[in-house]
Amino acid sequence: MTLTEHALRGAVLAAGETCRLAVGLPWYRSMPVSAVLGIDLTIDGEAVPDLHLRLESRSVPVDELDRVEDLAWFLQDRATLEWRAPAPSDAVADVVLRVRLQLPNLVVPGGTAVQVLQEVRGAVPVETVPVGTVP
Repeated sequence: MTLTEHALRGAVLAAGETCRLAVGLPWYRSMPVSAVLGIDLTIDGEAVPDLHLRLESRSVPVDELDRVEDLAWFLQDRATLEWRAPAPSDAVADVVLRVRLQLPNLVVPGGTAVQVLQEVRGAVPVETVPVGTVP
């Protein structure tokens, strides 16, 4: 298994009023959530808008993750990506997950932390969730 493959291992896209996809951190060690500089999700070639990350019962818009200083994403944790958009209609969705990380313990001369972009691709089964239920 590669460094990033585990991020979508066992993933199921719960399609409903709010769509959900549980993902792992595509890195080899746990990170503070503030080190997650961006998350992009593409399903069947379409970018997912207004994405939120739910971790430890908190839901945070992905463009605000770098401001969350009191939460960590541990390797064993599955965070849930949530969004309201049309659900995929096929039984399997082509998913591309891109996570941009700032590595707080790896600093280049001049004091800037190194950033990496991790990309994970996979065919993920889609499970329709009845309206009004939470998977």
